[in-house]
Amino acid sequence: MKKSVVGRMLAGALAAGVAAVVAGAGASSAAAPSYGYKCWGTSKDHCNVALQAPKGWKFTQIDRFEAKFTHGSNEMLRVDGIYSKVSPKAQVARKTAALKKVPGLKILSQSHGVALSTVPWNAKKVVFYDVKYTYRDGARGQRVVTTRYADTLDGGNRAYLELTVGGRLQDQATLDQVLTKATQTVTLVG
Repeated sequence: MKKSVVGRMLAGALAAGVAAVVAGAGASSAAAPSYGYKCWGTSKDHCNVALQAPKGWKFTQIDRFEAKFTHGSNEMLRVDGIYSKVSPKAQVARKTAALKKVPGLKILSQSHGVALSTVPWNAKKVVFYDVKYTYRDGARGQRVVTTRYADTLDGGNRAYLELTVGGRLQDQATLDQVLTKATQTVTLVG
């Protein structure tokens, strides 16, 4: 008799634990996206820029080196091969100066760092500088944006790429993940 009572108690506890895990998993709407390889350029057969982008996000090619990935009206990743002749640090200074004209702008931070590239022909370390800011969009409300300038080849001497993520304040964790993945996997192909 004791064994069956203990068995029912363990089975009940197991069921409650599984239910709690399932309920906990469903409560968070900010699940980490999965990623897939995306490449774009001058034609279908020629790739100029490539990276791992969130699967299911809508892809729009803007020009030969620039594309945007969107998830609904909230989250966005924009990638642009800018081939700047100045450093990522200088590009952030230029961007910050240009942003001062944006109504309701609040600069949250400026930072820099190094990420390990997963692209064999890039330098092993991607040097980047970024600026994070908020502003109010009339239709969508308060937005948070991080613009990152990255050097994938010359150790921080030239800003080859501009990576921008934007969305609502509550999307910040997902946006940070997307920006990290993009920084580690982005490359200029040709």
